[in-house]
Amino acid sequence: MVDPSIKELTKSFKSKTKNNRERYNEFLYHCWIVFEKKIKSNKSDKNKNKYSIMRDNTLKYLIANETAVTLELSK
Repeated sequence: MVDPSIKELTKSFKSKTKNNRERYNEFLYHCWIVFEKKIKSNKSDKNKNKYSIMRDNTLKYLIANETAVTLELSK
């Protein structure tokens, strides 16, 4: 079972490659960029810290659940 916030990120992700490993790596980069844009667009240090923590936790989850995420991306 994949986290609902991850499903939202997969909907916004587009990949041109068919290789699952490359697609997974592109998805990790996509997630990093999405959160980086949110961090840079906020002026409040509190919100920047919030999104930074969310980014770190999301990436940790993606790495820990690589198989499930790869399956979700291949759908």
